[in-house]
Amino acid sequence: MFGENKTEEGNISHKIQRGKNTTTSVTLYPINEGYIADTPGFSTFSIEEIESKDLASYFIEFRNYLPDCEYTDCEHEKEEICGIKKAVEENKISKQRYERYQRMKQELKDKEEHKW
Repeated sequence: MFGENKTEEGNISHKIQRGKNTTTSVTLYPINEGYIADTPGFSTFSIEEIESKDLASYFIEFRNYLPDCEYTDCEHEKEEICGIKKAVEENKISKQRYERYQRMKQELKDKEEHKW
């Protein structure tokens, strides 16, 4: 990911089929316009606390194009006038990132529907 080894890696546990945690302190690694945190004690990552309607604001490359949407509650999927979709069409936003956004949004919607 970084083009060089920056962290210690443990062996894969045959019992749980995951890597063993070797991290003993918090380290932030700059990547693009953000950071990746290597922290002890975390073995999974979850975005369940984010509401599906708010997900687009967490994609930093979407932010400049959100004002170009016709509706403030734009879903960035089926709307005709959508700043995000237009930016994807013009290669200003990666198609792969947009597709990842769509998958994540659907996962959040599914969890919201089955929350209660």
